[in-house]
Amino acid sequence: MEPFCAEAGEGRKALGGDFVKAELTELERLARQGGALAQEERHLLRRELKVDGSIVTSADRAVESMLRDELPKLVSDAGIWGEEFGLGTPGSGGLWTVDPIDGTSNFTFGSPMWGVAIALVQADGVKMSAIFLADLNEMFLFAEGLGVTLNGQALPAIASGVIEPYQLVSAGDYVQRTVTHIPGKLRLSGAAVVDASFTACQRFRGLVGKNERLYDVAPGMGMLQSLDADLRYLDGAPIDYVELMKGERIAKPWVGFPKGSGFYG
Repeated sequence: MEPFCAEAGEGRKALGGDFVKAELTELERLARQGGALAQEERHLLRRELKVDGSIVTSADRAVESMLRDELPKLVSDAGIWGEEFGLGTPGSGGLWTVDPIDGTSNFTFGSPMWGVAIALVQADGVKMSAIFLADLNEMFLFAEGLGVTLNGQALPAIASGVIEPYQLVSAGDYVQRTVTHIPGKLRLSGAAVVDASFTACQRFRGLVGKNERLYDVAPGMGMLQSLDADLRYLDGAPIDYVELMKGERIAKPWVGFPKGSGFYG
């Protein structure tokens, strides 16, 4: 069954170029491998609480370990920052960000709203990324200048315009405590990769984020930027990737909205 999403089409630019195609093919393979590994580990899951009270599982660690072994083969001169094993130093090729299971609580309790998230980030933005929603069998791929695909089909640019009261907008719990007058009907998925990928294909009209780290949001930010979203901090400032690569949480609200929404804090 085809996923219900905004109608796929030619997109801004069809994916092309043998070198980029080869990189994306390998990135897709790794994301799928990570999703399959997580699903296998689910049957013998071991979980514990981190210092911050969030859940970490044996599956999170197994997937990140695999990706740390494999990603240097794809871009050898990039550092790696993974949620479970820490922040590495960016190299000349940038920084791989890895969230092995974004939405770990959802994953642990049997919800399909989780995914494997990988991105290559440089000082001027996200260069390529993959989000694999394994239980939904949905693969979102992005490369700078070449568009975004869902299961191989190019996604169209996000249509500009206001957000209607009946349209869905993702807003996490940190956002809902601090940001008022968000347009649309608010939804909380519990996973940044779900929020971003659902916005990319317009199941959600937009999203508002806060308090994430770069590994949570980089894959989706690259996709939304490519799809002509209004991607910025709520105060209008552009996303500062150099600052986010230092490892801190995103301290102020940011949006991935359609252009022309008219929404500013």
